[in-house]
Amino acid sequence: MVVWPAVGKRTALACGWGLAGGMSVIGLIRLFRSESQPQLIGLQGIGMWLLIPAYPLALAAGLTRRRALTAVAVVLAVGQVVWMSKLYETGQGVAAPSGSATLHLVTANTLLDNPEMALLAADLAGTGADVILLQEITPEHLTELRAAGLLDDYPHQVLDPLPGYQGGVILSKLPIISGRPIDVAGFPMTRADIATATGTIRLINVHTVAPVTESQARRWRAQLHALAQMQPPVPGALVLAGDFNATQDHAPMAALLAGGMRDAFNEAGHGIGATWPQWGGPIFPLMRLDHVLVSDSVVVLSAQAQANPGSDHRRLAVDLALPPAASGSATPSAPEQLSVSAQSAAAPSRVGRRRFPGPRPGRRIRPRPAAGPSGRRGACPPA
Repeated sequence: MVVWPAVGKRTALACGWGLAGGMSVIGLIRLFRSESQPQLIGLQGIGMWLLIPAYPLALAAGLTRRRALTAVAVVLAVGQVVWMSKLYETGQGVAAPSGSATLHLVTANTLLDNPEMALLAADLAGTGADVILLQEITPEHLTELRAAGLLDDYPHQVLDPLPGYQGGVILSKLPIISGRPIDVAGFPMTRADIATATGTIRLINVHTVAPVTESQARRWRAQLHALAQMQPPVPGALVLAGDFNATQDHAPMAALLAGGMRDAFNEAGHGIGATWPQWGGPIFPLMRLDHVLVSDSVVVLSAQAQANPGSDHRRLAVDLALPPAASGSATPSAPEQLSVSAQSAAAPSRVGRRRFPGPRPGRRIRPRPAAGPSGRRGACPPA
């Protein structure tokens, strides 16, 4: 009868050390930041949450006077606090500089098989955004958005619906000087230069591949590196917005930010700002995979994560300001004449029937983009 308590204590102690060892491995994974192993990349994104058991472990070890285990658990708990404090934002709202042009921007991953596109369209229209960037847009999604009237509210458009996960659209109430699909490390994204009262803002609608295999991890890393090389128009500003499939704990994302871009949520958001997964029930969002990154000349006024009907991602809504100094007080160029494609405005897009890359007749891109560098059909221009 006396053996069982002793065995139970030894088992509990072994479990405690096993738990401490596992959390220590998580900490090391975060420190070394693998860019090639999908499992390690995934653990980096949620590692902060995986260290939460350090708190009850420290308490239990302290009550049972296991000093070594207590010390390890306390170190892990402190590490978790530091980790979370770096991601927890307490942004302070700022007023737009005098004479600035303001921009209310919303970016949303719609989800490939979203069953609530009509509701999402109405919800997006209700945001009053000046510009909306959408990812994972298929030809069927575009048809539903058009039927719901969202496209009528945004007369300036860059539309690139595709089967699968890589389609994207940019919808704007402000004139688009130029816009087109672009090639980013072998995968499509969309770009638009938006005319404001104080200058041009170049928007890149971002959707990187998810690093769930080693080959996709290489592509993901190459895409983030390519995004880091993008430059604003001169004069003007640059905004990268969308689903990066990366958090600031991932090395390629950290390198992008170290290169001079700033995360709008870091400056004006509140809380963790996690955007994925939006599954409902007991699972709450764990990672901020969606971002709005801005160049130096842009002032961030506010940023918040919002519910996004039918999607597995929460969306981001930000208010930005472009001071006159950002453009040298220059008057923005007149937008290109909007052209109507061979399709009627009411007809559903047929773009999604071809394989990326490459524009084809009938594609609805407003304004009409220039031909790619090669001049060939099927060659999408680089950024």
